[in-house]
Amino acid sequence: MRDLAWFVWLLPRNAGVVLIRAYRAVVSPLYGDVCRYHPSCSAYGLGAIQHRGLTVGSALTAWRIVRCNPWSSGGIDDVPLPRVRRFHVTGFGFVIPAAWAPAAPARGRRARRSGRRRAHDAAPTTSPSLSNAIPHDHVHGRELSPTASRKD
Repeated sequence: MRDLAWFVWLLPRNAGVVLIRAYRAVVSPLYGDVCRYHPSCSAYGLGAIQHRGLTVGSALTAWRIVRCNPWSSGGIDDVPLPRVRRFHVTGFGFVIPAAWAPAAPARGRRARRSGRRRAHDAAPTTSPSLSNAIPHDHVHGRELSPTASRKD
């Protein structure tokens, strides 16, 4: 009975996800990459509905579309996440309760059954030629944020 209640509660949110996914598959490619903000307005709307619900997510998306005009400076504008995350987003984008999400495989040293180190787990050796290499998150002397474009 509780599973049915969660399904009914999340049905409008998932219907909104399907509508935005259809828009992104059909209409969005016709416009190309014209959004001033990152993520694009449709990606922002998808994330807003997934994380904040249909009503609040639609209001956040509408405000974002109003701000997206030729006179705005644009930039990075992420969806404000709720303080408590009660839901999990699937690979397609559907929202399910966190209790329904599949358990993530254990990672790290304590996840292994054997205490022995394997050959691929050994500490990597550094060669003199690689020690002076530029890290992957630095380009032309600038440090990039995880959301920055590599095209800069």
